[in-house]
Amino acid sequence: MRYWRLLLGSAFALGIGQFEASAQDYLDKLSKFHVTGVTDFTEIPQGGDKAAAIRDTLERITLPDDFRIDLYAIVPDARHMAVGPQGIVTFVGTRKTKVWAVTDRDKDRVADEVKDFPPSINFPIPNGPCFSKDGMLYIAERNRVLWFPAAEFFYESPDSLNVSPAH
Repeated sequence: MRYWRLLLGSAFALGIGQFEASAQDYLDKLSKFHVTGVTDFTEIPQGGDKAAAIRDTLERITLPDDFRIDLYAIVPDARHMAVGPQGIVTFVGTRKTKVWAVTDRDKDRVADEVKDFPPSINFPIPNGPCFSKDGMLYIAERNRVLWFPAAEFFYESPDSLNVSPAH
């Protein structure tokens, strides 16, 4: 019994040491965060004639009993998407130059806001957003993969911490 306590204590101490090293690495990366001067987002209106036309089209689709279809968000050139671990923001990649952040703040399954993420970064064909198990956002492009360690927390800022290339 004493041996197991010693072994578990050693493993715990080793784990804490590894955590401190990786926490320090993240703090060092966060300290490199800087402001680019970009202050404006491109926001996509979610109502109006375009939304009404899409809803009219959706009404003509025949579905099996107990199925329903509705408009969630208008996102230009949407290609791939990754839902954030908190379920509030979805990142949508395109085959153009934008990544869109789609926010459903009240979780009513209808987007409240669609805006570019982050407007300070130029993306060449950002068509592969995905989240890792630990909540890190990765965006694949044609020639690189960008890593956003805190995308769900910084997506409302026009500047977002990213590390490129991903490791």
